[in-house]
Amino acid sequence: MSALVSTAFVWKVTFQKLLHEQSHNEKKAEQKLISTLKKFSSSKFDNDSWVLDKRSNKSHPDTIAFKQFEKMGSKGKHLVKLFAIVGLNRGSGKDLPKNLSNYFKFLDENKLNLHQIDKSLFAKYTYWLDQQLNNQNELISDIYKHQLLASALQFHTLMNGHSFMGYVDGVEAIENPYDRRTKNSKYKVIDDDVLDKLDKHFDTKEAPLHIRVAYWIMRMFATRPEDTLNYPLDCVKRLTEDMVTIKHAIVKNSACKGEIEYKIGFLNLHEPMQKMLFELIGKQQDASKELQWFTSKKRFLFTYNSFDATNKICVLSRQVLSRYFSKIQKHMNIPDLKKAIPRDLKKTGITMRMESGWTSHQLKQFANHRTYSSLDDYSAPSENFMVTEQKKLLEASGDINGHFVFNGKIVNGIGDKYEANLLANPRAHKISNLGYCPDVTSCGNHLECLDCPDLIPDADLESYYLDQVDRYLKIAEKQYEMKDDTNARDSHHRAALFASLYNKIQAGKES
Repeated sequence: MSALVSTAFVWKVTFQKLLHEQSHNEKKAEQKLISTLKKFSSSKFDNDSWVLDKRSNKSHPDTIAFKQFEKMGSKGKHLVKLFAIVGLNRGSGKDLPKNLSNYFKFLDENKLNLHQIDKSLFAKYTYWLDQQLNNQNELISDIYKHQLLASALQFHTLMNGHSFMGYVDGVEAIENPYDRRTKNSKYKVIDDDVLDKLDKHFDTKEAPLHIRVAYWIMRMFATRPEDTLNYPLDCVKRLTEDMVTIKHAIVKNSACKGEIEYKIGFLNLHEPMQKMLFELIGKQQDASKELQWFTSKKRFLFTYNSFDATNKICVLSRQVLSRYFSKIQKHMNIPDLKKAIPRDLKKTGITMRMESGWTSHQLKQFANHRTYSSLDDYSAPSENFMVTEQKKLLEASGDINGHFVFNGKIVNGIGDKYEANLLANPRAHKISNLGYCPDVTSCGNHLECLDCPDLIPDADLESYYLDQVDRYLKIAEKQYEMKDDTNARDSHHRAALFASLYNKIQAGKES
């Protein structure tokens, strides 16, 4: 029962509901809410910024800053912090308070406090937003206005009932008039002449090694900067003489989770560009390994010595990457309207592949997207219709319904027909003397299959698994006698892995 209560709190909590649960004791309701901050951050509630570092394996943790709310006084700042925790518990991410600062600026300009709010005020806020300019002295976009108004409405919806602010009846029903999807994506396809200049620059040693490696990963695999900058230090491993596996990082979108997923791709060393990238990554690995002792964020590929006034050991950030892009294009005399940002490489890579005949299914796999609609932001507007039409065809043919992706399902007595169906999925394959891999393209383990929790055991190998247990236990005994403890522990581990496969088959028989 407690698990159910906890889930309800996470997804349905508003301050009004929490206040009711705590018998209208505001202090108790606040304390219950504040106690959940530790799930997302080790920072204290009173800090001016929170680092969302809990369970995060990203190279740069997310932060929420509150200093910009000081104009609203201690009560206003206190409310925003409570609102941020409600948002984190609901999975809303870290941008809600940031977007809310514009609403507080509007209140300050109009000499209003939070006790003077009613429904009619949001129409005035909408009018105020329509007059706001961005850094280029242009009116801000509808999609940004949608975010800003949504944050203000959510603030009053989720915090209704707190004594520091007026109660706004029906605020949750107020309609947001702005379109949440932009007509023109903020990312663009890089012009051929600009791309040619960038390629020539990053093909030389003129660019710093770490930025050069990041560029070619984004250029060749159309990865986002935040994914690229979180590649692990051991991201490449030689599979054969001519083939190398590359471990791509995929940062989850939810700032609350702050975790990284991985996908294995391949580099063919017969291809000059791929061989060049492999060699560059090797040099960056050597440089990064020497700095691991000094960096606070360890085991990331893009660790480097900044050589600036601070002489810090850093992990490459989006800001540093963007500044370098801007500086080098200014030096190339590229017009402002044609200048590229790092994220444009993703849109460029996807559009180029779409134009060469890739299907939307292939593009979704390549771009690491969960949905087809999200490809729209990265494909040229004139070609967006292809995504929709190809999706219809794929759904009609049944090619995208995820058949035979088992994620560790126990297979007992697999028959010829079952095996044929499993291997009909192009992502699956049979591994000699081990079992079946359900999805080799998403392998996060460099094809080290025995240690993979998703490996599907083959019942025909039942006696072989047991023989391997005995074999590795005997090897471990000899290694312990020779005082080779490291290899002995490894042999024991392998025995345990084969035992696990054997036990899965036994469990399948019993079920």
